[in-house]
Amino acid sequence: MGMTFARWQGRAVPALVGLMLMGVLAGCATPVSREARAIELVPGEPKDGWLGPGVDVYAFSLAVPARVRLESETPASGFTLDPNATLYNADGQVVARDWRSGEGENFRLVRVLAVGRWYLKVSDGGGCTIMTDCEAHRRYTTHLEMEPLIPLQGTH
Repeated sequence: MGMTFARWQGRAVPALVGLMLMGVLAGCATPVSREARAIELVPGEPKDGWLGPGVDVYAFSLAVPARVRLESETPASGFTLDPNATLYNADGQVVARDWRSGEGENFRLVRVLAVGRWYLKVSDGGGCTIMTDCEAHRRYTTHLEMEPLIPLQGTH
């Protein structure tokens, strides 16, 4: 009648492990770059996000040095949202982090930044802090404001 259970079980485990390993390796072979995942931020055009598993990645570029303000806004839902922000330069180095400098539990990063490409990662700092209807109350908005820095006349 074919294979006995003990014999089948002995073959199933290595086969299952092999399939899982292939899936992991396939995922590693095709990484999604930070740039490919990034949502472009434009001054004065808020972007909506969702605090869930993983992170949201935003990007913006500066053609001239500027004073930049990145800020989150969460709805007044009565639930505590805790968006955490980390700002990276194009080389992937952390430039700034913030959890609660903004109004409520929101982040606010204000920095003078150089010319270049910049990335903002937003993650859920508190996790789901309620037992019911958690998924419906995880929305946030990211705002970007830039003020170009004008060099003083007569300085080089």
